[in-house]
Parts: sequence; C-alpha cells; structure tokens
Amino acid sequence: MSEMINATNEELENAAGGAAFPGNWKTVAGLQKGYLAIRTAPTYDYGNEMRGYELYNGDAVQVLDTPVMGSDGKVYVRVYSPKSGVTGYVNANFLR
Repeated sequence: MSEMINATNEELENAAGGAAFPGNWKTVAGLQKGYLAIRTAPTYDYGNEMRGYELYNGDAVQVLDTPVMGSDGKVYVRVYSPKSGVTGYVNANFLR
C-alpha cells in the first residue's frame, strides 16, 4: 500500500468538502468529463481502479469512513456504491 500523509481530522474534513461523516449519503458531482473511479486503495494509480464500476455525476454513494489523504496529496473516502454493489475509495473532491 502507498505511504499515507498525516493530516488532522479537521484538515481532512475540510478537504473532503464535508464528506467526512460516516453514514452520510453523498452525490457524485463536478465531473467535467469521464467518470469517478472506485479504487481498491486511497491513491491514484491505474492498477487500483475497479474497472466496470465507474461513477458519474448524479450517482449516490454512502460514506463508510472518515477521509484519508493519499500519498498523491488527494483526499479519499471509502464509500459503498448501491449502483454497483461495491465498496472502495473515491476522490472526495467529487462528492457533494
């Protein structure tokens, strides 16, 4: 697994735009093109993308854990996608 960067809970919550509350339902928003990948680990890597389970603007997900900052400097949160029935990490900047 990639090395994680330490950040306070407050910093992570702010970076995640309020997606930091487990149990909350959020909507994918702000994608200019393409899709939001569900990943097996909290970092951007082509190899950890769960292909076939893409999320698009308007898709709902349930937040499962507080966000974490990946080694790439982006904030990720673990979610459940009822659309696909899978659990994984997504870039929290695209959840509203």
